[in-house]
Amino acid sequence: MGHPDLFKAALLVTDLSSAMRDLSSWLDVAWTPVQSADLSLRTAEGREDVTLRFAYSTEGPLYLELLEARASGFYAAPAGSHLHHVGRWVDDLAGASSRLAASGLPLEAAGMDAEARAPVGFAFHRGGHGLRVELVDRALKPGFEQWLAGGRLELG
Repeated sequence: MGHPDLFKAALLVTDLSSAMRDLSSWLDVAWTPVQSADLSLRTAEGREDVTLRFAYSTEGPLYLELLEARASGFYAAPAGSHLHHVGRWVDDLAGASSRLAASGLPLEAAGMDAEARAPVGFAFHRGGHGLRVELVDRALKPGFEQWLAGGRLELG
């Protein structure tokens, strides 16, 4: 049995369509339709607003998430496609984020609300071994599961 809160591995890819095609063939996985979401992030450099295109494998867990690389910023891929992060559900986003930061994985970026409060929805922490961890508020899980079952994606 896997860890019940570990639910995805996200690959940042330079060509979303070809990655979906190739990984379907190589791994025998099917994909959700490509989604587009407008996100506001707080990073060390300040606020970053991005339109992110992505797709998820339809069976899991562990789900594969494909993120389309951006020209610059948090979702840039100057060295090409790579593992971007693994995701975990958490009950207390702010508390879990503080604990990870205190254990040596500094906060790298986090979702913000309209009043620029963060973390909201998700928080990214970067540690050793080339690993970035995304903590995701468990309150978003029912909407995520509904989307994977064929419903509409609601991000907050």
